[in-house]
Amino acid sequence: MEPPDVESYMFHYPAVKWTHLQGEALRLPVRSFPASKGKHPELDSLKRSLLTVKEQDHIDGLVTGAIESGYQKKKVDMICEELGIASFAPLWRKDPALLLEETLHLGFETYVVGVSASGFDQTWLGRRLDEKAIQELQALHKKWQIHLGGEGGEYETFVADAGMFQKRIRLVETSKCWNGSSGYLIIHKAELVSKP
Repeated sequence: MEPPDVESYMFHYPAVKWTHLQGEALRLPVRSFPASKGKHPELDSLKRSLLTVKEQDHIDGLVTGAIESGYQKKKVDMICEELGIASFAPLWRKDPALLLEETLHLGFETYVVGVSASGFDQTWLGRRLDEKAIQELQALHKKWQIHLGGEGGEYETFVADAGMFQKRIRLVETSKCWNGSSGYLIIHKAELVSKP
């Protein structure tokens, strides 16, 4: 789902237009749909899009990355039930600290592409999540109570490589959009490159 701007209640905004490269890296098809602006219109967009994919691609399940957002999980579950699609949230209620450590252990190359919580500044935009970054996230969690997994939208990420990727994504050209207390990374150019 591609929301029109960063103010989405349901969907990831920063870098979403580059998910097609993730699909190519995984050798999986990617279908993108525009999301209407507003709490209820974006839910209607999701429902229409899932119905289209169900009818055209014959899907019978949807997997989401929800960890603790009750609002998002409830809405997705409700729409899936209406459409007769199974809803899976394999990360639901998992310890976010362990999930972060697991992404490092599994070799994920993950970048912060959006921040919108106290304690973050624009130096986080484009930063790779490594051991040091995770330690700093834990300090922000203690001081500002941010969710370690960014579940409340405190931060957003983009995966450029993982074990199951056939190629990695190289961020060629980026810039930062910062409004004084929050912002996001704009990826102007990215490309798939061979893995070593």
